[in-house]
Amino acid sequence: MSYCVNPSCAQPKNPNNVAVCQSCGSQLRLKKRYQPLGILGKGGFGATFGAADLSLPGNPICVVKQLRPASDDPQVYKMAKELFEREAETLGKVGNHPQVPRLLDFFEQNKEFYLVQEYVKGYNLYWTLDKKSLLAYILR
Repeated sequence: MSYCVNPSCAQPKNPNNVAVCQSCGSQLRLKKRYQPLGILGKGGFGATFGAADLSLPGNPICVVKQLRPASDDPQVYKMAKELFEREAETLGKVGNHPQVPRLLDFFEQNKEFYLVQEYVKGYNLYWTLDKKSLLAYILR
């Protein structure tokens, strides 16, 4: 399955063999390299996707974080771009720390910004905390 990263797309799930979203017409591959497979989470400023890196043997899974500027205003866009570049630079500097997923790539596409990081297998922190809270409540 391919997943459309257009936040306005009504039907983001697509078959693997298509290049553009069947619902909204957006390109499905990012940077002609990353194929989003599904959404991992989303918030007010963007979304996070699991993706396959099609440029490497075995198409390893990575995490693609999408940052959408809050407005079309040129000043907002400029500020968002500066913050994005600063975050990418910071992640690049701490990339060898064992507790931080390594930054693999960063780029801009269609006035949206993307960070590509190493995929770390494990549980979602929110889910883990939620389960522990539920367990603590049950054991009272």
